[in-house]
Amino acid sequence: MCGRFALVVERRILELLFQLELLEELGARYNIAPSELIPAVCRRLEGNNELIRLRWGLVPSWAQGKHREFKLINVRAETALSKFGGAFRRRRVLLPASGFYEWRKEGKTKQPYYMQLRDGRPFAFGGLYENNLRDRALPGSCAILTTAANSLIEPVHQRMPFIVPQELYPLWLDPAAPPEQLRQILRPFPAEQMELYPVSRAVNNPAFDHPDCVREES
Repeated sequence: MCGRFALVVERRILELLFQLELLEELGARYNIAPSELIPAVCRRLEGNNELIRLRWGLVPSWAQGKHREFKLINVRAETALSKFGGAFRRRRVLLPASGFYEWRKEGKTKQPYYMQLRDGRPFAFGGLYENNLRDRALPGSCAILTTAANSLIEPVHQRMPFIVPQELYPLWLDPAAPPEQLRQILRPFPAEQMELYPVSRAVNNPAFDHPDCVREES
C-alpha cells in the first residue's frame, strides 16, 4: 500500500529524468495525501512526454451511479489488467516521488517510516488514470500500482508501491506496449537500492507538510 509520499526535487532534474519541459517550478511537498492533485507524466499522441495534474483516488471507468464516488488510491499490480484493463492498456502514467511512508505497528501505536532510494535520487511510481467522464475540463483521477514488498520493506508492510526502473520509463508510457510485456516488469524494486528510517508521528496529520516529515527520528 502507499497512502502518503513526498516530492522534493529541482525542476531541472525532473525535466531531465522524464524528458519534458516544465513551465513552472513544482513546490516542495513532504506529505502528499489522497484526494490531492498530484503531478503525473503521460505520453501525448504526438509522442512527447507531458506533466499533467491528476486527482489521487481513481474513479474506475466502469463505476456507475453512487459508485462514482468509489475512489482507489492503490491498485494491485497482480490484478490491474483483469480489473482495470482499459486503463492498464491505454492510460498509464509515471508519478514522480522522492520517497514514501509506511506505518508499522509497534506496541499500541504505529510508527511511520520513510522509504527512499539509497542514493537519494527521485523516482516514479507506476500509475493508472481515468479521465473525468462528468466533465472533461476537470482533472482526471489516478491510482498507484502496488506489488508485494521487497525484503527491506516487508517487516514494515506486506505491500509496496510499484517503482518503475528508470530505463523502463519509455516502455511504461508507450501506448503500443503489449500488456503481457508490461505485466512482466511489475516486480518489487530491489531492496539493496533502497533505505528506510523512522520519522516523526507528525506525518500522521496530512495537513502537516514540512521538512520535519522526512527527518530521521532517533
